Amino acid sequence: MDQNTKLRNLLLGSVIALLISSIVLAIVHPAKPVKKMQPGVNMPVVGLEMAWTTAEVWDILGDPQTDAGQQARRAFALGTWLDFGYIFFYSAAYLFLNLLLVHRHAAGRVWVIISAVVISITAFGDVMENQAIFRILDSGTQSLAAEHVDALVVFTRLKWLFLGISGLPAAVFLRREGKRGLSFILTAAFAFGALGVLKQYAIELMTIFLAFFWAYLFVKLLPLKNRWWS
Repeated sequence: MDQNTKLRNLLLGSVIALLISSIVLAIVHPAKPVKKMQPGVNMPVVGLEMAWTTAEVWDILGDPQTDAGQQARRAFALGTWLDFGYIFFYSAAYLFLNLLLVHRHAAGRVWVIISAVVISITAFGDVMENQAIFRILDSGTQSLAAEHVDALVVFTRLKWLFLGISGLPAAVFLRREGKRGLSFILTAAFAFGALGVLKQYAIELMTIFLAFFWAYLFVKLLPLKNRWWS
């Protein structure tokens, strides 16, 4: 088995795991907030991650003394535990995608180093975000949760920004191969990730672009007639 085939198979495996874990997380996380979400935001998990204030967090989680508040916290806690697996899968998918394209284009080792560093920063931000969420979920009052919201704000935005950057090396090489549509999708995902530093709703748009990218790539990696990188 040559290096190209090995990397393609590793990429396919990581994409399958990424898509399955995405579906599991979508099922586990609450479909609605206990009270309300920020304007323009539709997914409670995004609303929680992108919250600027403790009041926004409490609108999504509700009062921990109520049944609805406790149920929401249990769901978010389970989703946050499962997210550690998701971090591993998306990190592997980005890494193998970039490695495959670097290998195909005989690009310099600097591309591999940049990709590995950016993906590591993304995963670090995500892990720290999860820790902040756990502390918030364990807080019995808004005042106790307030001290952890600043960490949530910083690490969540670090994660989403660098997640967008993680796809830029692939965007460059895909464009060289004439796959301009996918290159544009990854570039747009980066743009919305950067916008998400200020605008909470931008992250949902980013996730739509990335969901389409990985689903389409999955199809193109399958052993079908129009398979890519055979």
